[in-house]
Amino acid sequence: MRHCHFSAYFKVIISSSILFITAVISHTVSAQTSAATISGYGKATYSAVATGKFMKNWLIAGPVPVSADSMPASSVQEKTFKEDIISSVPIVTGKPVMPVHVQQNTLQWKSISSSEDAVMLDKAFGEKSYDFVYAYAIAEIKAEKAGTVMLGLGSDDGVKVWLNGKLVHENWIPRGVQKDDDVVPLPLVRGSNQILIKVQDIQGGWGFVARLLDQTALSDQLGVAVSRGDLDKMNLLIDNGVDVNAKSSAGISPLVAAKIAGRTDIVQYLIKKGAKEEAVPDAATLIDTYYQSLKGKEMPGIAVLVSKDGKTVYERGFGYADIKGKKIVTPNTKFRIGSVTKQFTAAAILKLQEQGLLSVNDKLSKYIPDFPRGEEVTIHHLLTHTSGIHSYTNKPDFINKVTKTISEDSLIYSFKNDPYDFNPGENFMYNNSGYFLLGYIIEKVSGKSYGEYLKQTFFDPLQMKNTGVHYAGIKLEEEAHGYGSNNGKYDDAINWDMSWAGGAGALYSTLHDLDTWNMSLHSGKVLRPESLKAALTTVTLKNGDQPAMNYGYGLVTGKYRGIDYIEHSGGLHGFVSQLAYYPKEKLSVVMFSNTMTPEVTFDPNKIAEAYLWNEMEKETAKQVVSVPAEVLQRYTGRYDFMSAVMQVTLESDQLFAQLSGQAKFPIYPSSQTEFFWKVVDAKIKFIPDENGVVNRAEFRQNGQTLNVKKLKEDSIVTIDPVLLDQYTGKYKLNDQIVVTIIKENDKLFAQPTGQGKLEMFPVSNTEFVFKEINAKISFIKDENGKVNKAKLRMNGGDSELPRVE
Repeated sequence: MRHCHFSAYFKVIISSSILFITAVISHTVSAQTSAATISGYGKATYSAVATGKFMKNWLIAGPVPVSADSMPASSVQEKTFKEDIISSVPIVTGKPVMPVHVQQNTLQWKSISSSEDAVMLDKAFGEKSYDFVYAYAIAEIKAEKAGTVMLGLGSDDGVKVWLNGKLVHENWIPRGVQKDDDVVPLPLVRGSNQILIKVQDIQGGWGFVARLLDQTALSDQLGVAVSRGDLDKMNLLIDNGVDVNAKSSAGISPLVAAKIAGRTDIVQYLIKKGAKEEAVPDAATLIDTYYQSLKGKEMPGIAVLVSKDGKTVYERGFGYADIKGKKIVTPNTKFRIGSVTKQFTAAAILKLQEQGLLSVNDKLSKYIPDFPRGEEVTIHHLLTHTSGIHSYTNKPDFINKVTKTISEDSLIYSFKNDPYDFNPGENFMYNNSGYFLLGYIIEKVSGKSYGEYLKQTFFDPLQMKNTGVHYAGIKLEEEAHGYGSNNGKYDDAINWDMSWAGGAGALYSTLHDLDTWNMSLHSGKVLRPESLKAALTTVTLKNGDQPAMNYGYGLVTGKYRGIDYIEHSGGLHGFVSQLAYYPKEKLSVVMFSNTMTPEVTFDPNKIAEAYLWNEMEKETAKQVVSVPAEVLQRYTGRYDFMSAVMQVTLESDQLFAQLSGQAKFPIYPSSQTEFFWKVVDAKIKFIPDENGVVNRAEFRQNGQTLNVKKLKEDSIVTIDPVLLDQYTGKYKLNDQIVVTIIKENDKLFAQPTGQGKLEMFPVSNTEFVFKEINAKISFIKDENGKVNKAKLRMNGGDSELPRVE
């Protein structure tokens, strides 16, 4: 769990705040014929006019390993992606398809048919999971006349497309299979056209989904491009015949989408292109359009409530709370709320402080005397994720245990002896251990169970009759069942025993109850003004800096298009929630879903936008401007994204940004200081000081703004490669992770258990830094001059790693 709940923070670039879980996707894929009997395209033939249908039949060749290394470096993966064995395959009707020769192997073509929209290659090649491999797929598109069609393409992960032997698209990107992520124009010739696709896997699932887009899908794409201000994609679509007045599947025209997004320049652009003037529908109608795709489908649901000035102005449920039981989502459906729980835990601590029963400055050792370094950790540290205590939800074996009941003492014991991630107060890292400990402290101080204290202190006085602690065996009326996504199909999600969540995320609730809480908390009915102010104050670290996220006590503050908001989100397997408040407008938004990956809008800012769009700041289209190379050079360096680092580099007068563990993407200037990504709706603003030196930046995505610091760079030195040999070996970080130090091509690499290799750069004969993460490692010798351990400094914390091999 990371930011804002049982949660994950970014997704690039950055994922949103929910517990990040890699879904294992299963599909039925079968080899229809043996490789030896394949002649021609067989079923892998499509008509250019048959748009909208997914292309489920292909000829497939693979898998091909990226390298002999089981965990190749990202540079090796990218190099393999750029190199190609083939760009077309000769197909002669009635004759066998020629095999592909690679790495002294001969790959025969298989005819593959998928029963699902996506073709999952890990299933096509057998039940064994494949990582760091690629494969080719070919199909035929027949056209009665020459013309351009638009291909909608999704992939896991990198993808290339050739049409009749010409490369027409490439995207090196880590992502899951989602339909229509990429839109590719295919200029077809009359007669037979060959489409060849290369899909390269990084880790996890592996596959692709493709279709020729119909007019409705193209209109959806235009609406997304308009909302993002993506002029390049808008021009691509309009130039290829997409009607500027055609409405999306949600019933929204491009002009209305531009008005809601505050893009006045695009409104004028669309009018020049022939768009007809149209008024924006009322907010309730707009919100309905966001979720109408759920109507009539057997899929998990969404529940949404909006109130203004304390009065409900919108409440509705869509989809199913229980698919098998045919129970639909209603405003009264109960959902597990994950880390939205944290603001209740924080409020309980502040209430106990108001009663003089504790202080946020109390040491953890006061309540758990034998907790390691407990005299250094305060309740304030626990509330603000600055304690450095390792989060138990980040432990590798956590997910295997979460369905069974555990006692509080046992859970605390499971992480109390883990090494600290950093020294208390020196850094920020979203941490569920801290909030679990807070729940424990509430019980010790109040003499009541966590749930009973919340009930007596908050739920009963506020008439929140449908909120409480979830536990194994609880019988709730109208409770939502949690589901996991399986490429459009839904299976039961892992069913947490919420004893594993405690004060970090164990509550369930309803739309009305959380709205009651939102309005009561922010109108001063729950806490004294000084307590609420403390909860909304962003934490300051020991060095005087503030972390990238504006986190206080269980609450996050930010701005969306100039409008202030206060929020916290929550998520665990099968559930995701959002609770947001817009103080100036006195607008409250509550959202639930009973799947972690809803296929529709799940952003409270978009719901608020339906009501406030005309009051929000205007947005401009993303147009690339010219920036001198000497200015671009000022922005290069590494930026601290809490548990990740973004490297900004300059290559041939083009800036690139790369987040730890992800691909490198170009970023484009929209002004002298602001840049945007084309692969995702995100932007970054570099902020010079009075001397023109850039030491920080603002990153914005999905309404979140992160203030990121530029890291100071160590001077890399050259050392004798012979010295590196003494450092190779295995070093134990903890019971689950061993770091293997490897020498390759006179360079050192570190490879933690189950992870990829990270290059180490020498800053002295014994010290090395990592550029992909904010870390430094030094090697220590014993009295005999032999290296017997290493010291790792990461995110401000120190760990000692004894050499074990």
